[in-house]
Amino acid sequence: MTEGSSKNPTGSRAFLAEAPFRLQVSTIAIGAVGGLAFWRLGVPAGAMSGAMATVALVGAFPKIATPSIGQLGSFLRYAAMLVSGVSIGTSVTLDTLRNILAYPASVIGMMICVVAMTAASTMISMRFSKWDRETALLAAVPGAMAYILSVVLTSGANAPRVVAVQMFRVFFLVALVPMFVAEAGVPLGSITARPADTLEIFFLECLCGGVVGYLFTRLKIAGGMMLGAMFVSGAFHAAGYAGGRAPTFFLIAGQILIGCWTGSRFVGFDWSRLLREGPSMLGAIGAAVAVSAAFSWSAATLLGLPFGATFLAYSPGGFEAMTVLAMALGFDPFYVAAHHLARFFMLNIGLPLTLSGWLNSKKKT
Repeated sequence: MTEGSSKNPTGSRAFLAEAPFRLQVSTIAIGAVGGLAFWRLGVPAGAMSGAMATVALVGAFPKIATPSIGQLGSFLRYAAMLVSGVSIGTSVTLDTLRNILAYPASVIGMMICVVAMTAASTMISMRFSKWDRETALLAAVPGAMAYILSVVLTSGANAPRVVAVQMFRVFFLVALVPMFVAEAGVPLGSITARPADTLEIFFLECLCGGVVGYLFTRLKIAGGMMLGAMFVSGAFHAAGYAGGRAPTFFLIAGQILIGCWTGSRFVGFDWSRLLREGPSMLGAIGAAVAVSAAFSWSAATLLGLPFGATFLAYSPGGFEAMTVLAMALGFDPFYVAAHHLARFFMLNIGLPLTLSGWLNSKKKT
């Protein structure tokens, strides 16, 4: 693929079209092997990170990937978000409701953090990697992949470089954050040993959550299907109509599907780019992660919240992946989801204005 390709800025088949259903099933089967292996080995959030890593690894070998790996279609992606959202909603407790009081101050800190880590990553890329300002800025913006893809081809930026950073940032966070949290001795959240809800209750939550999630999706709310399912399931548990967790099978299956979805984006990816530009991409990603870690530590200290929760809330990852990761690690997923949703609205309002002003200032100089 050439640098200026206007059809596929990533080099990945995953951004062209969803795969035939046969390949989607094969992808899930491959991801399930890695996800279940990581889960059985006790790796934190292993079902999701293992599935993602396995699918991405198999996708790196074209002769194997072509007949066996493909991008998950809309139906399976929505199923993953629905099941995961319902599973997340079961975590609602009195502590979850109490934590809402800390949301406003924490969200303000997160907004300042977004500006700081975007600026830091942009400056690192421009100063040390010598990237042009459009490429550096678009690569630095956290969690706005849809908008980035819509403007990158008309902005004058190096499209493959921008999207490569955006993709690998999510991969980096999902794969390494659980291990970092565990190895750094950060206490995991209180993963409860409650009995599972009955299948009747779980399927009722999925049915109602699917309806609300569909409405949210039609309204173009970020992660609408997952968010709707979270709210419905959380309401069931807060009102006392349900008191258990999601059945283990569905809990793990949702995480594996999210992992397969993330990993399948790397099918057909130009891995030689990682070898050529690895230090530059790591510099951009590392700057953002370092700034978010500093801000999340400050927020945790000032507000009396677990560092793991604030780190996931402030991290430059995607809404779905970071929320599921919070649940898998035992932190308050509603707290994390609220921050990523707030960031989504912040970026959708502020990023077009920022980018326009940035490009106009370049024309004047």
